[in-house]
Amino acid sequence: MDNKVLFMIIDRQIQYLSNSTMDHREWYNSLGLDPNQFENIVRGFILEHKIVFFKGINFNYDEEVIRSAKIFSPSIREYLGDSTYEVFCGVTIPSGGRKWEPILKIKDEELGFTPEVQQSRESENQLIKPGKPIKDYGKIEIGPLLEFKNDYHDDKFVKFAIIITSFTLVLCIILKIILFHQGMLLHWGESEDVLLCFSQVALLGICIVGYLRKRAYTKYAGVLASIAIIFTLDFWDLALGIFYFVFSVDQQYIFEILSFFKKLFKKGKDMFKKS
Repeated sequence: MDNKVLFMIIDRQIQYLSNSTMDHREWYNSLGLDPNQFENIVRGFILEHKIVFFKGINFNYDEEVIRSAKIFSPSIREYLGDSTYEVFCGVTIPSGGRKWEPILKIKDEELGFTPEVQQSRESENQLIKPGKPIKDYGKIEIGPLLEFKNDYHDDKFVKFAIIITSFTLVLCIILKIILFHQGMLLHWGESEDVLLCFSQVALLGICIVGYLRKRAYTKYAGVLASIAIIFTLDFWDLALGIFYFVFSVDQQYIFEILSFFKKLFKKGKDMFKKS
């Protein structure tokens, strides 16, 4: 990866920005965050096989920056698909237009370390009685329960996501009107059904606003909207909820499904011509 990738840690989550002319401050302001808090945000960039963390107007580092580098670097390496990236804190600002250089290098053995984790490990070790055999289960890797793959800062994806979400919202409303008209929706209870329908519309509306503002919470709102739609317990709502859930996690699955049906349709069309 030769191009610079910017990142910021917002609400304990890493946000990435690539292929953009914006700097950190412009990017931060575009997210609608408090401009007075910008200098307190840990941020950095990925360039020339280096991951560099810093904060403040002078690109300094402190204990918070070092701690963030240790905690978040493994997931950044995972995002890059390369575990050989070096990790640094702080950047020197030389005069005369010379090249900026990172200051403090974080060793690989320090990555993932936090005082809280260390304290927990020490407490666990104290519970092991001397002489008692310890069974080695090997290394157990636990990944995230739900990994979101969509790039919520990509303008192309955002436009597509707004179209899909608007389509889902309109279709959801139409389905609810049909079900209410047929008297088939009242299986939870009248007030519960009204609340469920309202939550579906409200969450999809929040998703549209979130996509427009490129907010990180949008992916969670999408999952909640999907679950709310599924809880209607109607066949078409179930299909719609699953569709939007899959899209909220990774839009690529939708393209693969569409590609499969396109190939299937083409195959059927060719067979029809031959017959």
